[in-house]
Amino acid sequence: MNMRLKKSIERYLYDKEYKIIIKENYVNIINYDEIIDFNLNNISVKYQNKIISIEGHDLSISKMVEDEVLITGEINNIRIN
Repeated sequence: MNMRLKKSIERYLYDKEYKIIIKENYVNIINYDEIIDFNLNNISVKYQNKIISIEGHDLSISKMVEDEVLITGEINNIRIN
């Protein structure tokens, strides 16, 4: 394995940087701490000592792994407190 590829894989695997990716119909949160509330109209996620509230309609968690959550649906508002 070449060194460049190895370094890229290591950075990806050990990355603890918090990230929020916002697109039209989804929000992807990487390295979140905890899902606090979840229903069809509101999902709240604890992230870096803050609370992200995603409001909308027909919200669902489409992907959830140890440190990443993908929220899809009709997203109307995102608040960070």
